[in-house]
Amino acid sequence: MDDLERWLRAQMQAATADPPLNLLPGVWRRRRTHLRRAGAGAVAALAAVAIAVPSVLASTTGGPRTRPAIAPAVAGPAPGSELLKCGSSSARGISGGELSWRWKPASIQAGSVWLVGARSGAWQSSKRLPDGRLRAVTGIIVAVRNGSTAEITTSQPARFRFMTREVAAAGYTLHDGVAGLTLAGCPYDRFPPGIPAAYAAGLTLFYLPLGYVTDLTGCLRIQVRTPPSWRVSWTATVPLDRTC
Repeated sequence: MDDLERWLRAQMQAATADPPLNLLPGVWRRRRTHLRRAGAGAVAALAAVAIAVPSVLASTTGGPRTRPAIAPAVAGPAPGSELLKCGSSSARGISGGELSWRWKPASIQAGSVWLVGARSGAWQSSKRLPDGRLRAVTGIIVAVRNGSTAEITTSQPARFRFMTREVAAAGYTLHDGVAGLTLAGCPYDRFPPGIPAAYAAGLTLFYLPLGYVTDLTGCLRIQVRTPPSWRVSWTATVPLDRTC
């Protein structure tokens, strides 16, 4: 075991004392500026950490896994959406990380997808800026079951846009961003029981630093589509404010 894995094991063991729900956004707020400055070198380093996490998880939970990993078949993104894959590490999104052990009651599930914190107010309406632009709701976390691929979109794509690229202005419009995200989970692997809930075993977490913009209030209907037909398989209602 090298120094990196020893460090990761220590951090993961310490986190079982009840890490906060917003641990992953907090880490990315601190690292985002460094990512922009360091460029490709930082991306490669973060990717190496993401790759190392599964091996540390196995070493802290009783030895080898009970069955070999099965890689998901990912043909590409759903039409009109943007693809985020297992192991991604960029300003658009990073896969991996950990949550609070209480994250499930605060979240909403739709089939193979989890909208982390959506039940407890993490998803909100965008604030309107003085110039008419919208402020992004940043730091959103979504998860997809390992070994699966799913697209998340809304019933009103013209009024809800995921932000995957920054713009020069201080705010965004509803012409920016994409209507949906295709999430490709990490390879399926069966882990032994007893893994702390904070590690979300069996799920691939995607943290979205730029989040989304919307002028909607009240209830937001999220749709989950699956390949190969990309028809809506599940829906979920997400509260954007207290009127929902």
